[in-house]
Amino acid sequence: METWLLIGMLACSGTDKQEDPPTCSAEELDTTYTRYVEPFVSGAVESSCTECHMTGIDITMYTQDTPCQTLACMVDAGVVDLDNPDQSTLLDQIRMGTTASSVFDVEDEADAFLAWFEWSSICHDEACGELESPCSSGTGASSTGVDPIGDCSEADLLASFWDAVIIDRARCNVCHSQWAEDNTTQGACTSDADCESPLACLSGYCKNKGVYYAPHFFEGLEGIASWSREDDKKAALYTMYNVAATGLVDADSPLDSRLLTKPLLDDFQPVAIYGPGVAIESVPSGEGVGINHDGSSKFTFGCHSQPCPTSGIVDCRKEETCHGDSDCTAENFCSIPEGETSGHCRLDGSVCDETYVNYVRFVEYFASCK
Repeated sequence: METWLLIGMLACSGTDKQEDPPTCSAEELDTTYTRYVEPFVSGAVESSCTECHMTGIDITMYTQDTPCQTLACMVDAGVVDLDNPDQSTLLDQIRMGTTASSVFDVEDEADAFLAWFEWSSICHDEACGELESPCSSGTGASSTGVDPIGDCSEADLLASFWDAVIIDRARCNVCHSQWAEDNTTQGACTSDADCESPLACLSGYCKNKGVYYAPHFFEGLEGIASWSREDDKKAALYTMYNVAATGLVDADSPLDSRLLTKPLLDDFQPVAIYGPGVAIESVPSGEGVGINHDGSSKFTFGCHSQPCPTSGIVDCRKEETCHGDSDCTAENFCSIPEGETSGHCRLDGSVCDETYVNYVRFVEYFASCK
């Protein structure tokens, strides 16, 4: 789904309108349209996207080769009114839709399109000029719509996301899901005094504050998730797109992705990172550093009370099995989990959190796709 678009859209939507007149240039139109609008109408991002966006109408029927032609076609078809943008019937059709995503809101999308219509009500003539037969200009040209997952296949990325994030989601979805809020919400209230500690009165109901304020990007998947169940895979796919939507992955600097740094120990500086599918021999100073989570840190390397490590090598490799330090080379020690009799040879002084390494593997792959 394309919830990733909403972040940018809402910055210029009806709730935060700029008082200064817009810049009526072809460049401004192309930039805005290509990033925020065209993927909805071009078919550039298919399959799961249509389940969450434009579910009230097949928006692709208005697709043309340029932003100017697409808007003109909407006007010609009578679904956009540039004299009264907020009265455009296309907005009502968008609002008819329903979505399977708890992150996505059709009203937000309607507001985003309204922002485009309002810009066009002022600038369309100047930026586009007069167009003949606007609904007959399609030539099948390649879309310039932005794909949120890049060049890699959706199926391959989902498999990586499942193995990295979904199977280890328990640390996160206890707060970052609508399911968590629904299951920690109790009766109506007028003040905190009406709620049992640690609940607080939020939006008229007693709620867990941490869950209430945590961004909800995990979809469903209560209990044990199974790759063999299509509904579970679909919920995982929604979650993956939500992660992209909320900017949790930094494609330019993957180790600085908030998906990694938010749950990481505060101020922890990884020096190198090793594990299944991960071999980062050197991490530049200042990159990938843990930031405050508000809730407790989730990637703790087994440290639950201060002082905790502030830097180090993260080594979760499993190539060399051992029963004691004597089974490892001089540069390594035998890391044996509590209650086990065997473990794996790891670099001296290193720490390990397998979930963190799994997340690193996903964000690095995601970044390579972009």
